[in-house]
Amino acid sequence: RSPRNEGDDGKLLRGLARIKKYDIGVNMTKEKPLISVCIPAFNRPEFMSDLLDSIVSQNFHNFEILISEDNSPKSFEVEEVVNTYINKYTNIEITFTRNSETMGYDGNFRHLIDVSNGQYCVFMGDDDLMCEGALLKIAKVIDKFNPGVILRSWARANRDTKVVEEIFRYFDGDRLFKAGKDGIVTMYRRSVAIAGYTVKRDLAKKYSTNRFDGTLLYQLYLTGMILSKNDGYYISSLVAIMRKDSNQSPTHFFGTAKAERDRFKPGELKESQSLIFIDGMLEIANYLEDELEIPNLNKGIIKDMANYSYPL
Repeated sequence: RSPRNEGDDGKLLRGLARIKKYDIGVNMTKEKPLISVCIPAFNRPEFMSDLLDSIVSQNFHNFEILISEDNSPKSFEVEEVVNTYINKYTNIEITFTRNSETMGYDGNFRHLIDVSNGQYCVFMGDDDLMCEGALLKIAKVIDKFNPGVILRSWARANRDTKVVEEIFRYFDGDRLFKAGKDGIVTMYRRSVAIAGYTVKRDLAKKYSTNRFDGTLLYQLYLTGMILSKNDGYYISSLVAIMRKDSNQSPTHFFGTAKAERDRFKPGELKESQSLIFIDGMLEIANYLEDELEIPNLNKGIIKDMANYSYPL
């Protein structure tokens, strides 16, 4: 369409120049977005605004936001918060869904992959915060390397003050991990924290299973399966922040879903439950070795885990 006048044309060109500078693969049409920001939510409406504020303010526009509320007592309160953003940010595709029954962490994680539209899914916990420029950093890695899984540095902050108290940086700089055993071993246990965990959607759908529901570790299974044939990437700069109470008390709801009840209990963290969690990591590692037919994969994973967890 011809511009109405030279002034309008100039404004348009300046606008496109700004988009070119800050966005990779900007979604100028109704085509599927590059990134789906996936938020598995449960019973925490009080933290949703902080999270969504950190996402809608990103200097990147080729993304959608999906919130899947897992049938919690406060699901309608969560929906009410999300609706304010749907109405305010009409330029961003924001979708809210409510599960008819509680799937649990693993099931809800998988559900978000199924209903998303992006080429990649970036996961955020419902009380997390996304760092400034995070989506652009991820998009640049996608554009250059097309990896199957992306991990990142993340931080832990005080839940109320949002002051960062601890930074988890696995390596000094960005790294590309080639497909195969070494990449799986390195990225396996480092996939536990989901804030900013990124996975290529079509590969995640390819390996979809409910086999490990209740372990709270579905992303470890995906990491192993995908990295068997696809490269992985690590972003050394901060991408996401996880929030924690200052007294480190457990505030989780794990154990609500049927698949989790024999393993965990909401708001509780006992030694026995920590051992059950580790057992889930070992269960998935054993499965990966057998399924992928990679000799000593399980041994390599346990050795790497032992560097982090002394009892192993």
